[in-house]
Amino acid sequence: MDTVLIFQLVVAIIIALFVAYNLFHYALFLLVTHPKDARKIGARLNRFEQRQLVEWTPQSNDFLKHDDEKRTYDDVFGTYRDEQDNYSTCVFPRVAYSPPYEAEYALLKPKDGMRLLDLGCGSGAAADYLASRRNIEIVCVTNSSVQADICRRKFAKLGGRGQVIVTDFDSLDLPSENFDAIYALESIGYTKDLDAWLTQCWRMLKPGGRLLIRSPGSLDHCRREEDYLSVTPFFDNWRYNFVGANLLVYKMRRLGFNPIRYRRLPFWAWGVTWNFIQHILLWKFRLKMRTFVELERIIWRTSKVFVFGNPYNTVLATKPEAASCSTRLLHPQK
Repeated sequence: MDTVLIFQLVVAIIIALFVAYNLFHYALFLLVTHPKDARKIGARLNRFEQRQLVEWTPQSNDFLKHDDEKRTYDDVFGTYRDEQDNYSTCVFPRVAYSPPYEAEYALLKPKDGMRLLDLGCGSGAAADYLASRRNIEIVCVTNSSVQADICRRKFAKLGGRGQVIVTDFDSLDLPSENFDAIYALESIGYTKDLDAWLTQCWRMLKPGGRLLIRSPGSLDHCRREEDYLSVTPFFDNWRYNFVGANLLVYKMRRLGFNPIRYRRLPFWAWGVTWNFIQHILLWKFRLKMRTFVELERIIWRTSKVFVFGNPYNTVLATKPEAASCSTRLLHPQK
C-alpha cells in the first residue's frame, strides 16, 4: 500500500471517528431532551437511599472542608476558572464541540419575559447561555464570592437581566410564586436538608413552572453493603450527596409535582462526553484534586457493575397550573 492510500485511509478513519463521536453526542441530546414518564419509579426508597439521607447529609461547615486538604471551594477553583468555563461535568450540546446547555434550553423552554432561578450557578455559564437566547431575567445563587464575581462580569452585558445572590441556597428567602423555572445543575447534592430544598422550590415556582435537576450518581440500584461502604469515601472527601432520580421522584411526588419525567444515562455514556473528559483532566491534573485518585481506588475495590452502571440523572418536574404554595404542606413527610 503506497503512502497516498495510507494517508487517505488515516484521514477517512479520523473523519469517521469525528462523525461517530458527534452522532453519539446527538443521541445523548435526544435522550436527555425527551425524558421518560416517572410513574414507574419513586414508589419507595431502598435501605441504602434511606441511610444516605442520614449518613450522607452535608453539614453547615462542609464548605470549609471541600477536599481532603481542607481547602475551600474558592481555594480549589478560584484561580483556575474564568468567564469561559462551565462547572457542570456533563452538558448536552447537539454535537461535541458546539455551545453547551442546548438541552437545558430545550427542557426549560424559556420565553421572553420569563424569570428563572439558578441554584448553585457556578460561573454562570448556563444562565449566560439561556439569557443570550431569550429576553429573560435570571437570578443566580452561589455561596462562592469568586463565582459571584465571575457571574457579575459575565452579566454586565445583560442590561440588568442577570442578578447574583451570594448565600447558601439552604438559607435562601425569595418571594413565593416568583419564578417560571428553577434549575440546579449538579448542585443539589450539597443541600443539608433535601425536603426543605424541594419545598422551597415548590414555594418559589409559579403554577405551571418547571424544576430541572441534574445529579451525578445514585443509590437506587445499590444492593450490597460493600458497595455502599466503598463509595462512602467519595462523599467523605467531596461532601456531595448522590441524589438519584428515584429519590427525587419519591420526594417530588409527595409535594404535588406533576407530571414528573426523568432520564438516566449510565456512566459509560456520560463519562465519555467531551465536557466530562475535559473536567476530569482539569480536576485531576490541574486542580490537583486527590478525590479522583481516591475514586480510582474505589472503582477497583467495589463492584464494577455498580460503579460503571451508576447513572447521571436528569429529573424534570412541573408544578400543576392549579397548584399554589398555600395548598400543600410546607413540610412533607420524609
